[in-house]
Amino acid sequence: MAVYHHFVTLPTADGPMPMYVASPGGTEPRPAVLIIQGMHGMESFEINVAERFAAQGYIAAVPDMFHRGPACSSDVELNQRRRKLDDQQKTSDVNAAIAYLQSQPYVQADRQMGILGFCMGGRTSYLMAATSPVIGVAADFYGGGVHVGDGGPAPIELTGNIRCPILILDGEEDEHPSPAEVRKTEAELARYGVVHEVHIYPGVGHAFMSVEGPRRREAVIDEAWSRLFAWFREYLPVTELAAARGK
Repeated sequence: MAVYHHFVTLPTADGPMPMYVASPGGTEPRPAVLIIQGMHGMESFEINVAERFAAQGYIAAVPDMFHRGPACSSDVELNQRRRKLDDQQKTSDVNAAIAYLQSQPYVQADRQMGILGFCMGGRTSYLMAATSPVIGVAADFYGGGVHVGDGGPAPIELTGNIRCPILILDGEEDEHPSPAEVRKTEAELARYGVVHEVHIYPGVGHAFMSVEGPRRREAVIDEAWSRLFAWFREYLPVTELAAARGK
């Protein structure tokens, strides 16, 4: 499937926010998925994730949540930007992205949206699943800090508000979050009856989806991709589009 892409600029309370949007060919409205960046900002990895979702038939968007201030040009600046970003700002940015997508004719605005993220973005995805009724399916990849508040309650404290299925994937060698933390999150999801799956892959650590070099494990990455797309196809399907085109 062909993938088309463009950048937009959204107004927020803290100034303009760039967002990358990838879409498949055709003019039919599609379900939308938000991809939330890791601690290094909106990188080529997140853009590639969006394009892979677009190839599956979704509208996929990556908001640049490090938009406050001048462009970063070093890891020091990125870390400073990340430390200043609190949960109120994160939810404000994601809600601005949701509002924009809902206003577009190529998005199925009457349906819920999906969200997934990596590292910081995994935690944000968990937070949004607990605070936004628009979110209909979520995935959290190694989202450290789910048990820690950042200008508000910790996301784990809001688990009882989650009304959508959530998938959690992490590595056995990760320390933030540790497997023990992930299992505590799993227990809390089970306590509230949230539909969920948790997978902790042996032999890999934090950021295993994007790691390069000798630590990269293609079999694990491929399995995680398959599991992720299966999760979204089940809870945010695009199959009705094909049926509509056949009428």
